[in-house]
Amino acid sequence: MPSSTVSRAAAVRTLARRIGVTGVAVAAVAGQLLSAPIADARGSGPKGPQHRADTIVSNPLPFKTRFAGDFHGSVTRISNSLMTCDETQPPVDPAQPACVDARTGAGSRPINNNYQMKYINIDPGSVGPLGDEIYSASSADLSLLEGSKVKYARLYWGGTRGIGDTVLPESQIDEIYLKFPGENQYRNIANDQPSIGYITTTEESSYQASADITDLVKNAGNGTYTAANMDSVVKPHSWGGWSIVVAYENDCKPLRHVHIWDGFQVELPDSPPREFNLDGLQTPATGQVAGKLGFIVYDGDLKWTGDTLAMKSTNGPLSIFSDVNHASNDAFNSTIEELVPADQFVRNPYNRNNFGYDSNRWDISPFLRNGDTDISIKFDTDKDGYDLGVFYAYVNLDGSLEG
Repeated sequence: MPSSTVSRAAAVRTLARRIGVTGVAVAAVAGQLLSAPIADARGSGPKGPQHRADTIVSNPLPFKTRFAGDFHGSVTRISNSLMTCDETQPPVDPAQPACVDARTGAGSRPINNNYQMKYINIDPGSVGPLGDEIYSASSADLSLLEGSKVKYARLYWGGTRGIGDTVLPESQIDEIYLKFPGENQYRNIANDQPSIGYITTTEESSYQASADITDLVKNAGNGTYTAANMDSVVKPHSWGGWSIVVAYENDCKPLRHVHIWDGFQVELPDSPPREFNLDGLQTPATGQVAGKLGFIVYDGDLKWTGDTLAMKSTNGPLSIFSDVNHASNDAFNSTIEELVPADQFVRNPYNRNNFGYDSNRWDISPFLRNGDTDISIKFDTDKDGYDLGVFYAYVNLDGSLEG
């Protein structure tokens, strides 16, 4: 369990955060800048990737099982962005609509590259557990069915670690504040992964961190969760957000296989397709098969097409992701939506366009087969680079079709 007490790097972190919020450049990590570039593509500009960039250093993490179990219950998530466009500034690209309209998804390419970005802050004037001001905050509501018991809960956060030669040190991105239902003060949550997933190129840098908060969510239960002071470089093309993935037991739900995988894999612009396996899945040996697959992805852009997500279960067909919220060639489009209204959760603020943060679920029932033991994930892009951070799934084991 992560500690809610002040970390060993608290003083340094507080100073660094104050620097970050004022927009002053933080010096790039010397070891990164001295590393030999690896030939790869990553670029940014007012209208999106404009030229090739070189990878300076990266720490990709393979997707591995974080939690798995068979029980009556499910897995869900709550999420929100912590960055949006700055409504006081005109678009960087004058062909795009005003910021307030871009938040609704209006415009030909309402993406973070085309706007001056800023932190979302629904809690101005508050003070964090380290004594620093709250400069970024957003919330989402957890509403598990009555009688549910939390089996596992994990907090994930990620953002733009750097743009150009500005790269935030790891001591500035390894913690986040979280306020739980019924509490007045934020807790300081520290990353508990052995290492943070990240990539730094000559154009930009991104990261994902995470922490086990199972006991804290068990105690807090349903209600409003507010995440705050997650750090990101604040410039055009910046993005950032958070999610809590919760596996829970409830006797009213079907008998299910529940699974959470996490890692950090990057698809850079103009790169070949990539593929990896989500191992350990379980489907029934006979009968009907139903399930959903959720994902958390960073830096996908609304209406910047060419990015695709495909899956193939052990015995099923290769299938391209699409639904009413996602075109097949715009899989990661800065949305946090649900197909079933009953599954939608309250979040503050609610923006249709989350400027580089995706948290969605896919009904994969038609593509699963009896006896499946894994899912192969294939992802590709043209110009819209993105980072994959989390996948989670449930599969009904009792032949029911309940979603």
